[in-house]
Amino acid sequence: MYRWRDAAATSESILFQTRFALPAMKTSPKISVLMPVYNVATYVQEAIESIINQSYTDFELLIINDGSTDTTRDKVLQFTDSRIRFIENEHNIGLANTLNRGIELAAGEYIARMDGDDISLPDRLKRQVDILDRHPDIDICGAGYRFFGSKNYEVRYPQDHEAIKVGLLFGCCMIIPLFRKKSIVEAHLQYEQEFFPAEDYRFWTKCVMQLKMYNIPETLFLYRMHATQVSETRTNQSQMSDKVRTLYLQKLFPALSQQDTQLFISTFAETKGISAINEVKAYDQCKQRILQANMLHPTLNQKALHQILQQHIVAKIRNFIVEEWFVERYTLNRYISLFSSGILFRLPLKFNIKLWIKVMLHKTAQPIPTSKLK
Repeated sequence: MYRWRDAAATSESILFQTRFALPAMKTSPKISVLMPVYNVATYVQEAIESIINQSYTDFELLIINDGSTDTTRDKVLQFTDSRIRFIENEHNIGLANTLNRGIELAAGEYIARMDGDDISLPDRLKRQVDILDRHPDIDICGAGYRFFGSKNYEVRYPQDHEAIKVGLLFGCCMIIPLFRKKSIVEAHLQYEQEFFPAEDYRFWTKCVMQLKMYNIPETLFLYRMHATQVSETRTNQSQMSDKVRTLYLQKLFPALSQQDTQLFISTFAETKGISAINEVKAYDQCKQRILQANMLHPTLNQKALHQILQQHIVAKIRNFIVEEWFVERYTLNRYISLFSSGILFRLPLKFNIKLWIKVMLHKTAQPIPTSKLK
């Protein structure tokens, strides 16, 4: 979300100062909205306003300034809302360490994650509190969100716990959650600075093994995309995510070989797509090995695992057809070759019908690139 300087620090070296520039709350709130901030002066006012204007009002907004060098502090101190608690680290300690300190300091029964450059929609807290209040077995509640800024589209994550557990194989599928502080503390769960900038992903892969998670299938949050997010601190995002994913795979499937682990990462987990028809075989082989590993050591719902693996394969095939195979034009020659490979039978009927219509509208024979047939 926002830029955060990487800072390795031990618990003994972390010092904090509490600024009572804002009035303190008199009673314990239901929710502590935890907002770590670092150099977000341009956006923090809008982020704070999105919280203090929530339809649900029984909360404290715990803002922790992690050594910002811009005017973030001044922007925060402009607010006089009594629900705001402003705390400053004496020096920059990193996002994960700041989050851990925030969890320790939170006065609420529930803790809501929030970042200093994003926006919570007005009913976000109300909807998430309602889920945890009505379902005492759920410990963590996320929701859908919409990118805005340099990118604009909506994201929905798997909804129920078993689907989330499978979804975490492919990447972080929990964002802006509300969680029970007691559950996190009693399970001895903490963020780990060494996994920055994939500390969230690492945290949720640990949580899902001990606690129950749920995602509301609604957009309750706006995730800002801006140029300052592209910095030296995020260049190892992919590598660190792969490290988290490897540890998660090892936890789920102890008998899975290192070779099969790397096969999964190089196929399903990679953002790159299929570039030739024969590459689909690698995905099928990987799917079978993961399913077999889960049968030997059942930790995931086998049906959900099979379904999500298959969905990823179908998406890769569809992208290959649109972005690689017919990149120049939809010719009959190319369609016949694709049909003969059998790959089209793995795609939905609706997609096949649309593809056939496009081919019929562009009947121009062209040679098929031999590279695509390999």
